[in-house]
Amino acid sequence: MTENALWKSTIALRGRFRLCGRLSAVFIATALLCLADGLYASVRSGAEVLELLPGETVMFSGPASSQNPLMSDVSAEFSPVAPDVHFRLDGYFASYWFGSAMWRAAVYAESDARPGRYEMRVRFRASANAQKFLVVVWEDAAARQAGAASVIQRLMGIAPVAPGVACGLCGLLLGILTFFWGRNYLDALTKLGCSEIFRTSVQEEDCRVFCLANGLPIPRDGSACLVFSPKGEEIAQAVMRKSVKGVLELVTPVDVRVKNGCLAQLRRQP
Repeated sequence: MTENALWKSTIALRGRFRLCGRLSAVFIATALLCLADGLYASVRSGAEVLELLPGETVMFSGPASSQNPLMSDVSAEFSPVAPDVHFRLDGYFASYWFGSAMWRAAVYAESDARPGRYEMRVRFRASANAQKFLVVVWEDAAARQAGAASVIQRLMGIAPVAPGVACGLCGLLLGILTFFWGRNYLDALTKLGCSEIFRTSVQEEDCRVFCLANGLPIPRDGSACLVFSPKGEEIAQAVMRKSVKGVLELVTPVDVRVKNGCLAQLRRQP
């Protein structure tokens, strides 16, 4: 029966379906690892850490202490004093969630800025409390990569968001493709009158195999069914034992190796 065109197409569909499923699982698992690495890095470094190279500018924001602040109300202090690292207030805006006042600013390092860590305190004139940030100026890109909290960034030199999103999209597309290949595979099995065995249980006197009806007519108890390998080769003859809510239990000889993925032919081809 392996020469039959329908068997060949079914075997090909099975291969594509399983390959896409495995690749989808790999990409999704990689995306989750990138997400976990990014979350770990953000928790480890904190949202108050601003990293930049000489000549770079980093934008950041924070809550304002009053509803109608002025540009002159905000000041920033660096500790230790950083003559080549500067704070620049760009303005105010309403927060996206509650509409409260927020400030937007930038910190930039001159092209000849010295590497170091500086504590920056942003103060409002009417408030006694200061908002603290840690500004880290790296010597070069290699030093920033080596000191990154993210494992992916240390190894690849890029933030984990980019490979995470790329792997997630690939996994999603492959998952959709797996769904369509799987549906076509089930349709091909139905045309052959077969159902895939999803569980086996070896007993002392026989081997019991389980499969789904998948819309096929359920054989009578005691009737014989052929069992084929995933490649379409006949390997055993099974006897229908019982059916419970669409799950069929068949019995095969104990000396025959029937594995998950083999096919039980519930309806003979004309």
